[in-house]
Amino acid sequence: MQIRGLIIALSLLAALSGLLWWSNQRPAVDPNQISDANREQLMTLLNADLVEVTVAPKGEPPLRLRRNAANQWEMVLDSPLPTSPQDAAGVVTNVATISSDQIVEESASDLAQFGLDPGEFVLTTKDRKGRSEQLIVGEATPVGNKFYARRPKEKKVFAIPQYFVLGFNKRVNDLRDKRLVPIDEPKLTRLEFKRGGTAVEFVRGSSSPWKIEKPQPFRIDLTAVDGLITKVKELNFDPTLSQDSLKKYQAAFTSASPLALMVLKDGAAAKQLEIRKAKDGGLFAQSSAVQGIYPLAADLASAFEKSLEDFRSRKLMDFGFDDPKRVQLDSGGKTNVLERKGEDWIWDKTKADSSTVTGLLEALRGFSALGFVENKFTTPTFTVTLLQKDGKTIEKLEISKSNNFHYARRAGEAGEYEIDPKTLSDLEAAISRVKPAGSAKK
Repeated sequence: MQIRGLIIALSLLAALSGLLWWSNQRPAVDPNQISDANREQLMTLLNADLVEVTVAPKGEPPLRLRRNAANQWEMVLDSPLPTSPQDAAGVVTNVATISSDQIVEESASDLAQFGLDPGEFVLTTKDRKGRSEQLIVGEATPVGNKFYARRPKEKKVFAIPQYFVLGFNKRVNDLRDKRLVPIDEPKLTRLEFKRGGTAVEFVRGSSSPWKIEKPQPFRIDLTAVDGLITKVKELNFDPTLSQDSLKKYQAAFTSASPLALMVLKDGAAAKQLEIRKAKDGGLFAQSSAVQGIYPLAADLASAFEKSLEDFRSRKLMDFGFDDPKRVQLDSGGKTNVLERKGEDWIWDKTKADSSTVTGLLEALRGFSALGFVENKFTTPTFTVTLLQKDGKTIEKLEISKSNNFHYARRAGEAGEYEIDPKTLSDLEAAISRVKPAGSAKK
């Protein structure tokens, strides 16, 4: 055992000695020489003027990026692939802004010791005026998290920070647009969502919010539809999957049950996304924008297990955070009117205490449905007619009672709602607490 331990110790000593010898053959970066005063810009063409950038790793095909007509960077490939503009722009920025904070040698006699003959990377930039420049990047420094670099036809050796190299050392798969459904969200005007027997169509104009158009117009929960769109936008695929894996996922998709089908229209060709769920809970997606079947995280199922009711608004009053101009409350043959006059609230022609009015408005804002029903509404027993702040939009909510159940409907809109009886009792209590100005604390 002692002999074995001695052999291991000698082997480690030899390895450390070899590493020390190797590092001594290449000048180390001296931290004391690093300062802003020593900083030198190595690539001088302006980023905004560049039209092409090439990153050529030693022994590998070069990565060529070109600015397109839309002023976005895309990969130049024999077989075009969609490029992630943000990732490509990141590579360009790292190449265009490379600077050195230290000169290692003014005139190196042996560039090979720095990995600079011929170099680990050759970076080439071209601008709109036809000017071009290059930079050769070599191996990593023994210490300091830096890399050696030089300009062509020069023997001056610089040290550049590692983050520049990490920023441009990318391959085709790194820069591919990995979105399963690449959509231009500002131009997205229609979304069709189908699940089981449910088919919901959402539409919006250039300056209007989303609306439910089919199966019939309903008020929409904007948070729900925005959440669905966000989930679709965030779905990515793995471009490095092997053909065997893709065949396996194709078979799994074929045998799985349909979960949801979506069609999105953003001014370009409509994109379709189908998601299926296997018996073991696995999710698989097929997009019209990308070839192949790809797995999704199983916990995403809840994001697509939606029905029409999940997208309908349960709020019964839409006046939001802006106080209304007028509210009329009719119940049991009695009418109460709340009006805004300048800075004052007028309750039944008497100036009201604003603190008690706040409770009434909050009770109205809090009106929310338990669920959606059909043909349950009978004779209205309570009516709220509200004029919004714009002085044009009128909301009218009617409430009926049937045994122990309360139902509501909005004038001029499809659909009925079941409400919690406590919702109405809370409103009635808030009405009883509205007091004339100066009497709220009496």
